[in-house]
Amino acid sequence: MQFGKDLVRELGLDLGDLEAATFERRGEIAIVTMNRPEAANSLNTAMHRDVVACWDEINNNDEIRAAVITGNGRFFCAGRDIKEFVSTYGERDSSALRPIDDPAHIMFATQCNHYDVFKPLVAALNGAAVGGGLEVAIMADMVVMSDDTYIADLHAKINVGGMNSMNTFLPPMIARELTMTDRRLTAEECHRWGFANYVVPKDQVLEKAIEVAEASARMGPDSIRHLKQGSVDLQRRSGNLRPEGYYERRRENQLKAIAQVKSESDRMEGMQAFVEKREAAYSGPVKTEEAERLY
Repeated sequence: MQFGKDLVRELGLDLGDLEAATFERRGEIAIVTMNRPEAANSLNTAMHRDVVACWDEINNNDEIRAAVITGNGRFFCAGRDIKEFVSTYGERDSSALRPIDDPAHIMFATQCNHYDVFKPLVAALNGAAVGGGLEVAIMADMVVMSDDTYIADLHAKINVGGMNSMNTFLPPMIARELTMTDRRLTAEECHRWGFANYVVPKDQVLEKAIEVAEASARMGPDSIRHLKQGSVDLQRRSGNLRPEGYYERRRENQLKAIAQVKSESDRMEGMQAFVEKREAAYSGPVKTEEAERLY
Protein backbone atom coordinates (compact mmCIF):
# COMPACT_ATOMS: atom_id res chain seq x y z
CA MET A 1 0.00 0.00 0.00
CA GLN A 2 1.25 3.52 -0.76
CA PHE A 3 1.31 5.65 2.39
CA GLY A 4 2.69 8.85 0.94
CA LYS A 5 5.53 8.60 3.47
CA ASP A 6 8.93 9.96 2.59
CA LEU A 7 11.10 7.51 4.52
CA VAL A 8 14.25 9.03 3.05
CA ARG A 9 13.47 12.34 4.75
CA GLU A 10 11.81 11.02 7.91
CA LEU A 11 14.52 8.47 8.71
CA GLY A 12 17.46 10.38 7.28
CA LEU A 13 18.22 7.76 4.64
CA ASP A 14 20.66 8.20 1.78
CA LEU A 15 19.59 6.29 -1.34
CA GLY A 16 23.24 6.10 -2.33
CA ASP A 17 24.25 4.44 0.94
CA LEU A 18 21.50 2.08 2.10
CA GLU A 19 22.15 -0.76 4.53
CA ALA A 20 20.16 -3.59 2.96
CA ALA A 21 19.57 -2.51 -0.65
CA THR A 22 21.14 -0.53 -3.46
CA PHE A 23 19.46 2.01 -5.70
CA GLU A 24 20.81 3.09 -9.06
CA ARG A 25 19.62 4.76 -12.24
CA ARG A 26 20.26 3.76 -15.81
CA GLY A 27 18.66 6.64 -17.67
CA GLU A 28 14.90 6.44 -17.11
CA ILE A 29 15.19 3.02 -15.43
CA ALA A 30 15.62 2.56 -11.67
CA ILE A 31 17.36 -0.61 -10.48
CA VAL A 32 16.66 -1.78 -6.93
CA THR A 33 18.86 -4.59 -5.61
CA MET A 34 18.08 -6.41 -2.37
CA ASN A 35 21.50 -6.61 -0.76
CA ARG A 36 21.75 -9.05 2.14
CA PRO A 37 23.42 -11.94 0.30
CA GLU A 38 24.74 -13.40 3.55
CA ALA A 39 21.12 -13.82 4.70
CA ALA A 40 19.66 -14.90 1.32
CA ASN A 41 18.22 -11.37 0.98
CA SER A 42 15.64 -12.21 3.64
CA LEU A 43 13.21 -9.48 4.61
CA ASN A 44 14.33 -7.99 7.90
CA THR A 45 13.42 -4.53 9.19
CA ALA A 46 16.30 -2.88 7.32
CA MET A 47 15.29 -4.53 4.04
CA HIS A 48 11.68 -3.38 4.35
CA ARG A 49 12.82 0.14 5.20
CA ASP A 50 15.39 0.45 2.41
CA VAL A 51 13.37 -1.11 -0.41
CA VAL A 52 10.27 0.93 0.50
CA ALA A 53 12.45 4.06 0.36
CA CYS A 54 13.37 2.98 -3.17
CA TRP A 55 9.70 2.37 -4.05
CA ASP A 56 8.87 5.89 -2.83
CA GLU A 57 11.63 7.39 -4.99
CA ILE A 58 10.36 5.47 -8.02
CA ASN A 59 6.79 6.61 -7.41
CA ASN A 60 7.67 10.27 -6.82
CA ASN A 61 10.48 10.91 -9.33
CA ASP A 62 8.98 11.88 -12.68
CA GLU A 63 12.28 11.15 -14.45
CA ILE A 64 11.88 7.45 -13.65
CA ARG A 65 9.59 5.70 -16.12
CA ALA A 66 10.12 2.04 -15.16
CA ALA A 67 12.02 -0.05 -12.62
CA VAL A 68 13.74 -3.39 -12.04
CA ILE A 69 13.93 -5.31 -8.75
CA THR A 70 16.60 -7.98 -8.29
CA GLY A 71 18.79 -9.56 -5.61
CA ASN A 72 22.49 -9.76 -4.90
CA GLY A 73 23.98 -13.22 -4.51
CA ARG A 74 22.50 -16.70 -4.73
CA PHE A 75 18.89 -15.78 -3.84
CA PHE A 76 16.46 -13.24 -5.23
CA CYS A 77 14.82 -13.22 -1.80
CA ALA A 78 14.21 -16.00 0.75
CA GLY A 79 11.23 -14.25 2.37
CA ARG A 80 10.73 -13.24 5.99
CA ASP A 81 13.80 -13.07 8.19
CA ILE A 82 12.68 -15.86 10.51
CA LYS A 83 15.64 -15.42 12.85
CA GLU A 84 14.78 -11.75 13.44
CA PHE A 85 11.13 -12.60 14.08
CA VAL A 86 11.86 -15.45 16.50
CA SER A 87 14.53 -13.48 18.36
CA THR A 88 12.03 -10.64 18.85
CA TYR A 89 8.90 -12.62 19.72
CA GLY A 90 10.19 -15.99 20.92
CA GLU A 91 10.37 -14.73 24.51
CA ARG A 92 6.75 -14.58 25.65
CA ASP A 93 7.36 -12.10 28.47
CA SER A 94 9.17 -9.59 26.26
CA SER A 95 7.41 -6.39 25.19
CA ALA A 96 9.80 -5.69 22.31
CA LEU A 97 8.32 -4.83 18.91
CA ARG A 98 9.91 -4.56 15.52
CA PRO A 99 9.35 -1.09 13.99
CA ILE A 100 7.10 -2.55 11.28
CA ASP A 101 4.93 -4.11 14.02
CA ASP A 102 4.82 -1.05 16.29
CA PRO A 103 1.64 1.03 15.74
CA ALA A 104 3.46 4.11 17.08
CA HIS A 105 6.43 3.88 14.67
CA ILE A 106 6.57 5.58 11.28
CA MET A 107 7.50 2.24 9.71
CA PHE A 108 4.41 0.45 11.05
CA ALA A 109 3.06 -2.00 8.43
CA THR A 110 5.61 -0.74 5.89
CA GLN A 111 6.39 -3.93 3.99
CA CYS A 112 8.32 -3.92 0.75
CA ASN A 113 6.50 -7.07 -0.46
CA HIS A 114 3.05 -5.44 -0.14
CA TYR A 115 3.53 -1.93 -1.52
CA ASP A 116 1.92 0.03 -4.34
CA VAL A 117 4.48 0.78 -7.06
CA PHE A 118 2.95 2.99 -9.74
CA LYS A 119 5.56 2.61 -12.48
CA PRO A 120 6.09 -0.51 -14.63
CA LEU A 121 8.14 -2.98 -12.58
CA VAL A 122 10.19 -5.92 -13.88
CA ALA A 123 11.42 -8.63 -11.50
CA ALA A 124 14.85 -10.04 -12.37
CA LEU A 125 14.92 -13.37 -10.50
CA ASN A 126 18.64 -14.03 -10.28
CA GLY A 127 17.90 -16.78 -7.74
CA ALA A 128 15.11 -18.38 -5.77
CA ALA A 129 12.04 -16.33 -4.79
CA VAL A 130 10.53 -17.88 -1.67
CA GLY A 131 7.62 -16.81 0.57
CA GLY A 132 7.81 -13.06 1.02
CA GLY A 133 10.34 -13.00 -1.81
CA LEU A 134 7.74 -14.53 -4.10
CA GLU A 135 5.35 -11.80 -2.92
CA VAL A 136 7.92 -9.24 -4.12
CA ALA A 137 8.05 -11.02 -7.49
CA ILE A 138 4.28 -10.94 -8.01
CA MET A 139 4.29 -7.19 -7.37
CA ALA A 140 6.09 -6.98 -10.72
CA ASP A 141 4.33 -6.56 -14.04
CA MET A 142 6.81 -8.77 -15.87
CA VAL A 143 9.24 -11.46 -14.71
CA VAL A 144 12.63 -12.58 -16.05
CA MET A 145 14.08 -15.72 -14.44
CA SER A 146 17.47 -17.34 -14.35
CA ASP A 147 17.29 -20.79 -15.94
CA ASP A 148 18.71 -22.47 -12.82
CA THR A 149 16.31 -21.08 -10.23
CA TYR A 150 12.82 -21.64 -8.82
CA ILE A 151 9.90 -20.20 -6.88
CA ALA A 152 8.36 -21.64 -3.71
CA ASP A 153 5.80 -20.49 -1.14
CA LEU A 154 6.65 -22.40 2.08
CA HIS A 155 4.46 -20.21 4.31
CA ALA A 156 2.55 -23.38 5.25
CA LYS A 157 5.78 -25.20 6.07
CA ILE A 158 6.45 -22.72 8.88
CA ASN A 159 2.73 -22.26 9.70
CA VAL A 160 2.54 -18.58 8.75
CA GLY A 161 -0.32 -17.73 6.40
CA GLY A 162 0.02 -18.76 2.77
CA MET A 163 -0.21 -17.24 -0.68
CA ASN A 164 -3.80 -17.56 -1.88
CA SER A 165 -2.67 -14.77 -4.22
CA MET A 166 -0.92 -17.37 -6.38
CA ASN A 167 -4.31 -18.54 -7.64
CA THR A 168 -4.31 -15.28 -9.63
CA PHE A 169 -0.92 -15.87 -11.22
CA LEU A 170 -0.94 -19.64 -11.85
CA PRO A 171 -3.57 -22.24 -12.78
CA PRO A 172 -5.43 -23.08 -9.54
CA MET A 173 -4.28 -26.71 -9.24
CA ILE A 174 -0.66 -25.70 -9.77
CA ALA A 175 -1.04 -22.79 -7.33
CA ARG A 176 -2.56 -25.03 -4.67
CA GLU A 177 0.22 -27.58 -4.87
CA LEU A 178 2.76 -24.76 -4.68
CA THR A 179 1.12 -23.27 -1.59
CA MET A 180 -0.17 -26.39 0.21
CA THR A 181 3.07 -28.39 -0.06
CA ASP A 182 6.79 -27.62 -0.21
CA ARG A 183 6.76 -27.93 -4.03
CA ARG A 184 9.19 -25.80 -5.99
CA LEU A 185 8.43 -24.63 -9.51
CA THR A 186 11.48 -24.48 -11.76
CA ALA A 187 12.07 -21.58 -14.12
CA GLU A 188 11.03 -23.77 -17.05
CA GLU A 189 7.77 -24.66 -15.28
CA CYS A 190 7.16 -21.00 -14.45
CA HIS A 191 7.57 -20.12 -18.12
CA ARG A 192 5.29 -22.97 -19.19
CA TRP A 193 2.53 -21.84 -16.81
CA GLY A 194 2.81 -18.19 -17.82
CA PHE A 195 4.43 -16.89 -14.63
CA ALA A 196 7.72 -15.89 -16.28
CA ASN A 197 8.05 -13.85 -19.47
CA TYR A 198 11.63 -14.93 -20.12
CA VAL A 199 14.03 -17.59 -18.86
CA VAL A 200 17.67 -16.82 -19.62
CA PRO A 201 21.14 -17.78 -18.35
CA LYS A 202 21.96 -16.33 -14.96
CA ASP A 203 24.47 -13.82 -16.27
CA GLN A 204 21.85 -12.36 -18.63
CA VAL A 205 18.94 -11.93 -16.18
CA LEU A 206 19.51 -8.33 -15.16
CA GLU A 207 20.29 -7.07 -18.65
CA LYS A 208 17.18 -8.77 -20.06
CA ALA A 209 15.04 -7.25 -17.30
CA ILE A 210 16.46 -3.80 -18.03
CA GLU A 211 15.75 -4.33 -21.72
CA VAL A 212 12.10 -5.13 -20.91
CA ALA A 213 11.85 -2.11 -18.60
CA GLU A 214 13.32 0.15 -21.30
CA ALA A 215 10.76 -1.15 -23.80
CA SER A 216 8.00 -0.16 -21.38
CA ALA A 217 9.59 3.25 -20.76
CA ARG A 218 9.28 4.03 -24.48
CA MET A 219 5.51 3.60 -24.43
CA GLY A 220 2.98 6.43 -24.12
CA PRO A 221 2.61 7.65 -20.51
CA ASP A 222 -1.19 7.94 -20.56
CA SER A 223 -1.56 4.37 -21.74
CA ILE A 224 1.02 3.09 -19.24
CA ARG A 225 -0.75 4.87 -16.35
CA HIS A 226 -4.00 3.16 -17.37
CA LEU A 227 -2.35 -0.24 -17.78
CA LYS A 228 -0.37 0.03 -14.55
CA GLN A 229 -3.53 0.88 -12.62
CA GLY A 230 -5.07 -2.29 -14.04
CA SER A 231 -2.04 -4.25 -12.81
CA VAL A 232 -2.33 -2.71 -9.33
CA ASP A 233 -6.05 -3.50 -9.26
CA LEU A 234 -5.35 -7.13 -10.21
CA GLN A 235 -2.69 -7.45 -7.49
CA ARG A 236 -5.10 -5.94 -4.98
CA ARG A 237 -7.82 -8.43 -5.92
CA SER A 238 -5.27 -11.23 -5.49
CA GLY A 239 -4.66 -10.09 -1.91
CA ASN A 240 -0.97 -9.33 -2.38
CA LEU A 241 -1.59 -5.59 -2.29
CA ARG A 242 -3.67 -4.48 0.68
CA PRO A 243 -7.23 -3.11 0.35
CA GLU A 244 -8.30 0.32 1.53
CA GLY A 245 -8.75 0.40 5.28
CA TYR A 246 -6.44 -2.57 5.90
CA TYR A 247 -3.80 -0.60 7.77
CA GLU A 248 -6.28 1.12 10.05
CA ARG A 249 -7.71 -2.29 11.01
CA ARG A 250 -4.22 -3.70 11.46
CA ARG A 251 -3.24 -0.79 13.69
CA GLU A 252 -6.23 -1.50 15.93
CA ASN A 253 -5.50 -5.24 16.17
CA GLN A 254 -1.70 -5.40 16.01
CA LEU A 255 -0.84 -5.83 19.68
CA LYS A 256 -3.55 -8.45 20.10
CA ALA A 257 -2.13 -10.35 17.09
CA ILE A 258 1.40 -10.30 18.53
CA ALA A 259 0.09 -11.56 21.87
CA GLN A 260 -1.68 -14.39 20.06
CA VAL A 261 1.51 -15.37 18.24
CA LYS A 262 3.32 -15.59 21.58
CA SER A 263 0.57 -17.50 23.40
CA GLU A 264 -0.33 -20.17 20.81
CA SER A 265 2.45 -22.73 20.48
CA ASP A 266 1.75 -23.69 16.85
CA ARG A 267 2.08 -20.03 15.80
CA MET A 268 5.78 -20.06 16.71
CA GLU A 269 6.58 -23.76 16.29
CA GLY A 270 7.21 -23.68 12.55
CA MET A 271 9.50 -20.68 12.74
CA GLN A 272 11.37 -21.96 15.78
CA ALA A 273 11.83 -25.33 14.05
CA PHE A 274 13.23 -23.52 11.02
CA VAL A 275 15.73 -21.61 13.16
CA GLU A 276 16.69 -24.78 15.06
CA LYS A 277 16.94 -26.80 11.81
CA ARG A 278 14.51 -29.53 12.86
CA GLU A 279 11.13 -30.86 11.76
CA ALA A 280 8.17 -28.92 13.15
CA ALA A 281 5.80 -30.73 15.52
CA TYR A 282 2.35 -29.17 15.25
CA SER A 283 -0.40 -30.08 17.72
CA GLY A 284 -3.45 -28.19 16.48
CA PRO A 285 -6.18 -29.51 14.14
CA VAL A 286 -6.55 -28.47 10.51
CA LYS A 287 -9.93 -26.81 10.22
CA THR A 288 -11.13 -23.79 8.26
CA GLU A 289 -12.88 -20.84 9.89
CA GLU A 290 -16.10 -21.90 8.15
CA ALA A 291 -15.80 -25.40 9.60
CA GLU A 292 -15.27 -23.89 13.06
CA ARG A 293 -18.58 -22.04 12.69
CA LEU A 294 -20.47 -25.08 11.42
CA TYR A 295 -19.20 -27.61 13.94
